[in-house]
Amino acid sequence: MGFDFSASYDELNPADDDHRFYERLALAHGARDAVDLGCGTGSLARRWAGHGLRVHAVDPDPAMIRVAAGRGDVAGRVTWTVGYSDVLATGSADLVVMTGHVAQVFVEDVAWSAVLADAGRALRLGGLLAFESRHPQARAWEGWTRAATLRIVETGEGPVEFWHETVEVDLPRVAYDTFTRDLATGEVVANRDVLAFRSPEAIAASLAAAGFAVDRLHGSWDGAPVTPRSVELIVCATRLHR
Repeated sequence: MGFDFSASYDELNPADDDHRFYERLALAHGARDAVDLGCGTGSLARRWAGHGLRVHAVDPDPAMIRVAAGRGDVAGRVTWTVGYSDVLATGSADLVVMTGHVAQVFVEDVAWSAVLADAGRALRLGGLLAFESRHPQARAWEGWTRAATLRIVETGEGPVEFWHETVEVDLPRVAYDTFTRDLATGEVVANRDVLAFRSPEAIAASLAAAGFAVDRLHGSWDGAPVTPRSVELIVCATRLHR
């Protein structure tokens, strides 16, 4: 049995602190046109559309876009696109957001710089880029074990176990495996991913090189500043020039 991760994504990630934060951010910024880059199942895009924003929701996974486009009436305010940051139109947005720790997927610096350049090109002068990255000081990878992450997901063909296991830590890179196990057949499938755990200093330097100024840096979704105990690095940066 193949595990449909896109269909189960919301069940596996029920917390919406990030979406509520970015929803408030869009309203406070007065955004009219927003980009949800790495939109997944489209929860944030639908929130924005509910406030009257025009939204371009982009994800490289066709299955995610299929799920997103099939959920909820957005009154024609969301354009769903399968693709990457290079599909963004020049000067088309007041706000570009990457949720779900998407920023960490760009492991190589050249790929990360390209995403920042594409976001900068899409933003109008004074536009805002916002994203979050796990703070390396919190060492989140130490909690990626079967015992700590095991979930059972109900699918149309029966229950499936789902968990993560860290494989290698070579900061800023962390490799981990995601496992699924069909409880009916015992079949186990593993997929390996690598994430970048960039430091606050590395993030700030990459943004400056791309023509952004960091406005705010939060350590949690309640807007608190970064402290020695912070788990997140939540970044809001303004586009200074084209």
